[in-house]
Amino acid sequence: MKNAFEDNKVEMTPAEESFIARFTADYCRPHEVVMAERLAAYVAAHNLSFMAGTAPGFSLAAGVCAPEAPADVQSPDEEVCFSFASDGDADDPGAWKATLVVPPKAGPGTELALTVVDASGEPAGEGVFTLSGTALPLVAGRATIPFGIFLAGIKNTDVSFRRAGGSAVRGTLAFFA
Repeated sequence: MKNAFEDNKVEMTPAEESFIARFTADYCRPHEVVMAERLAAYVAAHNLSFMAGTAPGFSLAAGVCAPEAPADVQSPDEEVCFSFASDGDADDPGAWKATLVVPPKAGPGTELALTVVDASGEPAGEGVFTLSGTALPLVAGRATIPFGIFLAGIKNTDVSFRRAGGSAVRGTLAFFA
């Protein structure tokens, strides 16, 4: 069957071709860029749900899943620091102090910096810090936790630090500003 429009071919003028080229250059982004942005957004959302224990089909580790934080939550306009300290004497060899920094206007996906130091003020090294019901692996005394995960488990008051090869040393919220 013959297409009725095949006989009436319309050619574009140079002005029309120029307009289309200008329009696509100004308003259309390359497919690779769009797909990379969409993939990055998917990975970020999947990682957040994976850490929260809401990923379908599998869990990060055995245990109780943390509840989901509201998606529209945002931190205040100024930085907020939470300080945690180990229970017991400050000069105890297992003593530690931790600081969690929430930057201004942090959203659920914002990574919060956690720093853990030992009794002498040196980085605590490697281990696992438990906060908001989430086990955070420390490297050189540092870790991160998404703001949404922190908020989802905020009612879980169990805080502890387990050094590599050691036992967990419990702690508590000491101060926040």
